[in-house]
Amino acid sequence: MANTLLYGFHSLADVLGQRVTEVGVEEVGRAITESVAVHNQVVRDLFNLFVEPTTEFKTRYKTPNVVSLQPLDEYGRARQIQVAGYYEVSYPIQSAGLAWGRTRMATLFMTVEEANRVLTTILDADLRWMRNHLLAALLGNADWNFDDEAHGTLAVKPLANADATSYLLRNGGETGSTDSHYFAQAAGIADASNPYQVAADSLREHPGNDGEVVHLIAPNLEASTKALVSFIDKADPNVEQAVTGDRLIGSVGVNVPGELLGYDQASRSWVFKWSVLPDDYLVSTMTRAEKPLRMRQHALPELQGFHAVAERADHPFWEQQYERHAGFGAWNRVGAAVTRVGNAAYAIPAGYESPMA
Repeated sequence: MANTLLYGFHSLADVLGQRVTEVGVEEVGRAITESVAVHNQVVRDLFNLFVEPTTEFKTRYKTPNVVSLQPLDEYGRARQIQVAGYYEVSYPIQSAGLAWGRTRMATLFMTVEEANRVLTTILDADLRWMRNHLLAALLGNADWNFDDEAHGTLAVKPLANADATSYLLRNGGETGSTDSHYFAQAAGIADASNPYQVAADSLREHPGNDGEVVHLIAPNLEASTKALVSFIDKADPNVEQAVTGDRLIGSVGVNVPGELLGYDQASRSWVFKWSVLPDDYLVSTMTRAEKPLRMRQHALPELQGFHAVAERADHPFWEQQYERHAGFGAWNRVGAAVTRVGNAAYAIPAGYESPMA
């Protein structure tokens, strides 16, 4: 029995040990097509908290202006204003692929289970590539240039990184303010050094952000997070809860990658463990904010998503090619925040520098 049975192969569960040629090449091909389609939807759902798709290579993120009413008398008429606040953002688009192949004889002997295992490996490779590029766009705090063959050099922006861009605040000020959403603290997570409060405040202070604050943390931060006095653990469905003490009864209401750990009362925010995050880092966002990132893809539907694109026969060999074309960059630059715990200086974690291969 295959360790992971893909969606399209569930109808073939009783014939996994049979050869593909016995079951039918068209039947197995249908299972592959269905599995790839479900994979693309799963990837979209998984990243939906952070990402919205776009086909634009460069655009402007438009914001309201900071204005107040103009004084008038009986004969007065207000002067027209222009709402023209914005900052420019650009998006890369990178291509990646994977191929698998066999000899003619090995192909004839291939079982349905082997086909499922090969496709599982290919789809996992796509998920890994997408996830790593998304994390690089979140964790990287430096601008970088992408050489676009059609549009020239594109300046790809990170989240707010203390550059000259100004952002609106809820504090009633007459002007916007520069900002950085990359934080670092030398102390570990403790009651006197709770990073969730700082990250949550940095998100809530901007009028474009709304909803619940969600923190995704690296696994090595779980124990110290649960030790916070302000932390309420999620309910265990296998344990009857005592009638005394605080209990977590709410829910986030959106799809969040990772495992729900509980709720931090001090910052009024949810905490999830996301096993793919590097040690000592946590990423925070809000559930009803404009997405912090955009994913650029080609305008042609045939080039969107992850798909098998070609087959090649060169006797005695046969191969199949899969491709993905995508790229990530900041959109709402104050729509997420990243915190490094255990070091007073923020640094991009090793392996997540842009541009990523």
